[in-house]
Parts: sequence; structure tokens; C-alpha cells
Amino acid sequence: MKRPPLLTEDGYLLLDQDAEPTIDETLGVPKLAGIMRLEDTSDTLRGVLSDLESDGLLRKRCYLIGRSGHSQIGLDVDFGDGGPQIDTRRRRIDMPVQLISLNHHIPDLLFSEIKSIADSNRRLTIGRLFIPMESPLSRQEIENAHSKHHLLLPPRASISNEGVVTIPLENIRYLLSTTLITAGQNVQLVLSQSKEGLSLIQYPSRGGLPEMLGAGDFLCGAIRISLGPYSALIERELSEPGVFHLAARLLDAVRTSGINVPRQVEIYNDSDSPVATANLLLRLRFFPADQATTRVAGRLLTTSRAEKIMQQGVDFADATKIFDLDICDALFDNISADPTVRGNYGRILTRSKCIDIQREMLENEWHENAQSRTVYEVIRGTITSGVHRGQQISPDLRDFVESLDLVGGAQNLHKVFVAHEFPVTDTLRVLKRNNIGVFIGRSIRGRETSTIGSQCLPGPSSSNIYFGQTTYETFCDLSSREGARFYMTFGEGKERHVREFHRGFWMTRQGKEKIADSHTMIAMLGSHVDGTDEVLTEQIHHFFRQLSAVPEIGGSFAVCHGSGPGVMKIADDAAADQGILRVGIGIDSEKIGQCANLQPPILLNFNNSARHMRQNILDRTSLFKIYNIGGMGTFEEMLIAITNLKLFESLPAPHIFVDPFGLGENGDHLWQSTLAQLKTASSPKTIGSHTVRLAPAWVPNFCHVVRDYDGVLEIIADFARDPASYWEKAGIPERDLLLACDNAISAGVVIPPYLQEAMDSVRRRMG
Repeated sequence: MKRPPLLTEDGYLLLDQDAEPTIDETLGVPKLAGIMRLEDTSDTLRGVLSDLESDGLLRKRCYLIGRSGHSQIGLDVDFGDGGPQIDTRRRRIDMPVQLISLNHHIPDLLFSEIKSIADSNRRLTIGRLFIPMESPLSRQEIENAHSKHHLLLPPRASISNEGVVTIPLENIRYLLSTTLITAGQNVQLVLSQSKEGLSLIQYPSRGGLPEMLGAGDFLCGAIRISLGPYSALIERELSEPGVFHLAARLLDAVRTSGINVPRQVEIYNDSDSPVATANLLLRLRFFPADQATTRVAGRLLTTSRAEKIMQQGVDFADATKIFDLDICDALFDNISADPTVRGNYGRILTRSKCIDIQREMLENEWHENAQSRTVYEVIRGTITSGVHRGQQISPDLRDFVESLDLVGGAQNLHKVFVAHEFPVTDTLRVLKRNNIGVFIGRSIRGRETSTIGSQCLPGPSSSNIYFGQTTYETFCDLSSREGARFYMTFGEGKERHVREFHRGFWMTRQGKEKIADSHTMIAMLGSHVDGTDEVLTEQIHHFFRQLSAVPEIGGSFAVCHGSGPGVMKIADDAAADQGILRVGIGIDSEKIGQCANLQPPILLNFNNSARHMRQNILDRTSLFKIYNIGGMGTFEEMLIAITNLKLFESLPAPHIFVDPFGLGENGDHLWQSTLAQLKTASSPKTIGSHTVRLAPAWVPNFCHVVRDYDGVLEIIADFARDPASYWEKAGIPERDLLLACDNAISAGVVIPPYLQEAMDSVRRRMG
């Protein structure tokens, strides 16, 4: 295998106090001369640089790679006048560089802000060196990597006989808000934090690429590529004469995986004429990654998973092994759950450092508001105590910190916040705005009501798994809209395990993988009623086996329940016995001695005050609702579900009521009188001269009472076979069907293929 290139750590900028901008004679734009200093360099690097300089090959064989965020605002960096100053005794290299400002769409102030940073003795990292030790990959090697799914190129890419890959621009353009970039210290924030500092001031253009790139114009665009154990160097010159790429020309191995995530590119037209953007092609050469990255890539890109990973990107959990309980527990070393117990409040982990956050104790009292403010200042960098780098980082944390080097993508998942309790919602949002992408905890914030004395809790400091409405909405918003990740440990003793908050639920690794294959959700509702277990257990087991044989549903269904005892536990056990995915959406019943069932691979639990939100989620998640023997709680669930059906907030499918015992009046069906009331409410009534209907006539037609699960199976199988005939018989208007479907799509609900086909048929009929 070819030797990987040398790639240095970031070097920082040194400026002469008297240095002032000049105008570049060729480009006609401002430039500023300085020194890029590399510290703690290796003997190999210093030797290679010395040989290249003496042979006159430095600028031909060594590449200066700028920071991505700098290039995206039009700040280029190149070699300056003179050769490197190599100091072996101090293990230091000083490389002359020049900074060039190429984006005339933003205010002309970059160099004054850079001078301000330098004058305040803050280090500004400016670039790194990339030195190939052998020739780039050949065409045959690239094609072999592509065939093994270790490299993924877009459809219009091509590979030359010399191994140069050409890739066209995507129809994507990124814009900067000139108002925001000049506000406060935002320019300095971008310069110091690079790409991470751009998150609040850079936006994709709705218009995509301009047709032409004018002479002297700068463009921040994008390409698509997914890399396994290879790095890609973008050649300086593009396909059109005079058009070149800025200094951020290196695409790192593995962490840039995921072809669905566009890779930003920064282009300047130095020619005298406009250039059609459709004609612009970037040229790339490929090199093997370093040994550590190649080793991890070999672990991740197995034969069965390589293609999926290269399509979707390297997942945070795969790179860090966060689902491993030992690895997750190590992150909490010296973090205390209780303010009265010695230890830190939390920590922030990044690719290069670990920041321990002390508890803010005011005269031995812990105040959450003061702690939140302390967290703000730590993330802003105004509090520097507790910062550890390199060998200062605890040995138990070093592997995790190093694994963050492989984490990349659209958001900043390489910055991790760890604390026993997740912070308040305002603090979560501040942390996310400051590029914290991952939150790891052992408890959702304190309960809204006291649970001391509960039969299930060992004490008031026990972990809380129950969401309030505001906290849940914040988790959903940050994870779905802003790409944040949340991980939390569940259970006690040998049952402890780690889950990820994904698609609005806490999922185990297995649950997260299996949910993608499940399109039909069956909700099992009912109470804990003594004497029902023997009959219902046998029937439910048989029902699940028979349902798997329905062609339209097959093995693609899951069981959803309320995470409690009784019929919910029967359904959970039956599904587990048959390898069916289980989803538990529970409510806090611990105060009456009902512990939450933590066995389902997919879980979500709410405080009692948020039970209506819990029921809405259960309704939207499930297609078929099955009501078993139940009391007031089941009756409330039924009323909410039927109301959601009427309001088109859930997909129109059967609601089925089961009573094998005849627990209604005079031995009738328990739910018969409920259905009779629904029919009464939906029948025409006369009030004086007015004819009114209290509910749509079709609503009760979706409700069915049966004596056993054979009846349940028959109704579900008939519906799955021909939903359109069911809807026509029920009398629901087609416009209402489409409204319910559109609402489901907007809410991210998975629509089964047989239902989607029927909905498409309705759309075609309605034009």
C-alpha cells in the first residue's frame, strides 16, 4: 500500500506589528504578508521540508491548505516570499505566507479584524501543510476503491487515464449576510472558529448557481463526493483558464463521507471574461489516508455496510461507539449527579481538547441559573480554566476525543456536551448555536411533580425518563431541524443501556436500524385488568403470527403500546417472542406503583401533565388502533384518537374494539355503548328550524366492535388489501382523505405502500 501523505496540524498566524495590506499586482485585490508557525513538528516533516527547499521543489511538492471557513468568506492563503525557517531545537517551522481577500461582496475589513486579533495576542490558525510522499492513486486504484464502496462519486464525474477525477458543480450557492457579518465581533468569530463561526451568517441561495461567474467574482458553491480511507486534493486550477479554487483544497478521509451532504467549494474567476458555471469542473487527486484513519475505516466499511455508509455518511455512533456502555460511562468520570457530591457539573469534548465545567456553588448552594450562565461563558471562551489538551486529557477519554476526528457532515457533531441532567431548554439552544452538536446525559431534567416514596424509585436523585411538553418539543426541534444528537442511559444494574433520540423517540442501536423496515404500526391500548391475561395472551400471540402472513403487511409491522402492564405487557412480550419491533409510548404511572417497561427498543415517556401530547404522538405513529379491556385512561385515549381522526390529524384507518368477555351492560360488548354514542353524535339533529350534525357521518364507520382477535385480523387484512374500497364504504370524502394524508406527510409519518398507492389513485381521480 502507498505511503500516506504528511499532514501537519494547523499553523497559526504571526504578523509584524508594522505590517499593512498591499495590493496584489496580478489579482488587483488586497493582500497581507505574515508567517505561519507550526509547533511541535516531527523530525520527518522538518527533514522533508528541508530537502524540498534545497531541491527547489517546495512549491511544487508541498501544498498550503487553508481553513474551510476562511475560504468560504473569500480569504485565500498562499506561500509568501522566501523559504521556511526550520528550527530543530525548538521543533518549529516558520513559513512565509500571504493572505488575499477575494470576496468583494462583503465589506473590506478582513485584514483590520485579523490585525485586531493579532494585537490582542490571540492565536489565529491559518492553515496546514499537505505533502504527498508518493504519487496519487491511479485510475485503476480509484476504480477498485469505487467498486468496493470505499469511494463514491456523483453520476457526472469522470476519471482520466492519469487518475484525475473531474466533478461538476451542484446547483447550490451559499450567501453571506453582510449585515450579520459586520455586527459585533462576528467577523472575528468567523476568523477564529472558521467554518463553525459561519453557522449564523451563511445561507443557501434559493436561486442556486448563477448562470455566469463574472470576471473578478467569488463563488461559494458545492460538489458531492463521499470518501472512505482516502483524502482528496482539489487542484488549484479548474477546467476553465483563470478560474481557481481557494486554499481550502483538502477533503479529509472518512469524516467527509455521505454523498447526500454537499461539500462546499470556493472559486474565484481571475480571467477577464465571465465564465458559465455549467462548464466549471473541479479536478481532484486521491491519496491514501493515514494508518489510524484507514484502520477505523476498515472497521466501519464492512462489506455489508460500506455502500450504505458511503451514501449516508459515517454515523456519530459508529465513529465513537457511544452505544457501548463502558465508553459512555467513561465520559461521566468525575462528573457528579448531585451538587453536594464532589465533582464537576459537566464537560465539553472536541477533536483536540476536553473542557471540564466546575459546579457553580454560591456559598455552598448550587443555583441552576448561575450554572447555565457559567456554561455560556465557557462555550464563548471567556472562562479558560478546566481546558485540557493532548496528554492532559484523562486516558479514559483520549480514545473518544480522537474518534471525534472522524466525525463530520452538515453539522458540528464533533463537539459534545456531557452532564448528568440535560440542561434547561434555553441553555440547550445556546450550546447548539455555539456549535455543540451532541448532548449526552443520564437524566431528563427534574420531574415536575414529586416522586419521593414511589415504589419504583430508589430515591429523589434517580434518573428521570419522563418528558414535559416544552422539553420534548425542544429535543425534537434541535434534533430534526438543526441536526443535534441526544444520547441517554436507561435502566439500572445489568439492564443499563444507551439510547439515541431519533425521529422523536429514544432508540437502541437495534431499534434505530429496524425502524427503517417497519411501515405499519399497530397500537395496542387497554388497562391492567386481572383475569384477562390467559385469554388475551393466547389470542394476541396468534394474531401477530397471522398478521405476518398478510401479504401487504408481512414482516414490516411494529407494535406500539403504552409501556405499562396488562395488555400492553402481553403485546410487548408476544411481539418480542416473534421478533416484531416494539414501540413503547408511556406515561408516568410510577406514583401508583406501575413502573415503565424499558424493554422495547423504541421508547418515549411523558409526565402525566403531557399525556395529551403523548396520545397525539401515539395516534400519529400508529395506523391501526386496537382498544382492549380498559377504563377511564383507555376511554380518554379513544376520545382523543377519534377526535384526531375527525380532524384529519391521523391517517384514516380502522379503530377496532375487542371484548372477549362481554363486560358491557347485560353481557353486551364493553365498547358497544361507546360506539352507539358516536353514531348518535354523527346523526342529524333538529334544533328549532336548524338541522345540525355534531360529528361527520363517516366517523363511526371507522369504528368496529369485535369479540376476538380473529375479527381484528379480518378487518385489518381487508383494509390493507383494498383501502380505497374501505374508504368508499365508510363514506369519507376524497378531499378529506387527501387532507389527512398531507397532514401525515407534513408530520413525517411513514405511510405504508398499500396506503400510498390508494392515496395516489385518489389524487389521480381528483386531477
